[in-house]
Amino acid sequence: MTPTERRLPGWLLPVVLGVVVIVLVTIALTRGPVSLDPDSPEGTVQEYLVAISESRWDDAIAVIHDDWRGSCQGFDLEAFAPGEFSAELGSSGRGGFEFQEDFAAVGEGSPEATIPDNATRVDVTIHRQDDGALSSSWQEFVTFEIVFDGDFWWIVGDPWPHFIFSCPAR
Repeated sequence: MTPTERRLPGWLLPVVLGVVVIVLVTIALTRGPVSLDPDSPEGTVQEYLVAISESRWDDAIAVIHDDWRGSCQGFDLEAFAPGEFSAELGSSGRGGFEFQEDFAAVGEGSPEATIPDNATRVDVTIHRQDDGALSSSWQEFVTFEIVFDGDFWWIVGDPWPHFIFSCPAR
């Protein structure tokens, strides 16, 4: 056999590349959302954000620590509903965070205490597309403060979208 007879057909490489691209696009489009461990700080934040995106206000409020949500109810959060959004874990352009020893809450119904050692932060990037004639998109970097108390990770502080300041005092 001569070298020209052992050659692959010229159409084979583009066909193989096309099939690989189609398979990768199909995988990317059919892959469902990532479900984080609900017993982790990240899973608690995911549960909260999914509840907000599905307008389940009472479920969203349920993962905020009692000492921090004060008298807030689901309808208090609903008044600050952000509309459609997407979120991803982590945020670009932000450094690492540590709780400061003197961190104390401000606002009605919040404990005047420091964040305990069993606390962490979860950074999230919120993406939103505004509708309208001059539609625009924006992203917001949000840090959720999380504390482990009673075998559960709780959101503390005034989480995104900030609404606790508007709740009536207990």
